[in-house]
Amino acid sequence: MNYITERNLQYDLIYSNYWMSGMVGKLISEQLKIPHIITFHTMGLTKRTVNYMENESDFRIDNELDLIKKSDAIVVPTYQEKENLILNYKSENNIYIVSPGVDLEKFKSKNKFESRKKLGLSQTSKILLSVGRLEPIKGYDVLINALSFLKISDDFDVRLLIIGGDSKSQNELARLNSLKLKHGLSNQVNFLGAIDHDELPIYFSAADVFVMPSAYETFGIAALEASACNLPVIAPQVGGLKSVVKHGQTGFLSVNKSPESLMHYLEILLKNKPLRDLFGINSRLHAMNYSWGKSSKDLISVFEDVLSKCLV
Repeated sequence: MNYITERNLQYDLIYSNYWMSGMVGKLISEQLKIPHIITFHTMGLTKRTVNYMENESDFRIDNELDLIKKSDAIVVPTYQEKENLILNYKSENNIYIVSPGVDLEKFKSKNKFESRKKLGLSQTSKILLSVGRLEPIKGYDVLINALSFLKISDDFDVRLLIIGGDSKSQNELARLNSLKLKHGLSNQVNFLGAIDHDELPIYFSAADVFVMPSAYETFGIAALEASACNLPVIAPQVGGLKSVVKHGQTGFLSVNKSPESLMHYLEILLKNKPLRDLFGINSRLHAMNYSWGKSSKDLISVFEDVLSKCLV
């Protein structure tokens, strides 16, 4: 506030992302007497509901409830997330739907042979790719269990690359490494750690199928980026993934937390290149509906609508 006051800065509204930023945004909006709009992303109560290993605090959930009541508007990425907000938080407080976008110039397919060569990957293996934080809600245990059901052989060599994780995810990494060893998948499952965002297109281009096994995703931006790179996507039928993946057209929606269901769709795609190619083409076409330009215009429309109501 001192910074704002000293420079005599004028703001029309505050837009916060995530609950902790929302707490600060609420205080500033109250002092400046301007509207406060918030996007929560995956919420605490939702994480508790979908995964028993997610230990979200009462402090977080109480503050999310307070922000829902006191914000002038809430922006969500999909209709499914609007439903989730109403179901779990009993709120219909001025909810707007604005889908995120993808950089369609950055995220587009490159030559698969050259991509694999650059990354030192086998040209003959079937490569599965997943991108996300290493935490229980991301469902990597389900994916590893599903992989253990596949009959991998010299003629059907499958490799899983998982991108993501940092120093805070060492416990989850240890749990997942233990699981892959239990299933005898030490050569098939590779944790690559964090990769620069600009490098992701080459990994997408090297892969055959993108898998997002999360127990819940507010949207699933990595799945959209994979789609933009002509990859078929397999994901559970939860949250925003139901909008990102078109079942039977751009990929498959599996039963949530079911390694058997996931394995079923993995086997279909991994053993059917023409279908992978078709889904890949459809994925790119679908991703083209989610440009950042459209997303920005839609968000500006929300700002204008909220400001017009506050001026009345």
